[in-house]
Amino acid sequence: MPVAARIEKSLAALRRDLAHHKNMSVGEMLEETLVHTFESVHPGGVASPHTETTLSYIQARRQKHRIACDTHACYRLFERSRRSNRRSE
Repeated sequence: MPVAARIEKSLAALRRDLAHHKNMSVGEMLEETLVHTFESVHPGGVASPHTETTLSYIQARRQKHRIACDTHACYRLFERSRRSNRRSE
């Protein structure tokens, strides 16, 4: 099922790189990641679809795309509305 979603530009670039690295479409890679978040591991975490090799690849791509945020950054990020962007022009 097609789903439209907005994502920060550097995260979208990392997502494309990761899908290519794993020989998957972006949709397949996102589906794999989402399904793994439903699997609980102890103590209190979630499963990861990524091997140690893939995690190393992700770290390199994070540096390439200048992604410095951690996993909890989404709680601190915000997007200016189109209306506020127009006011600043």
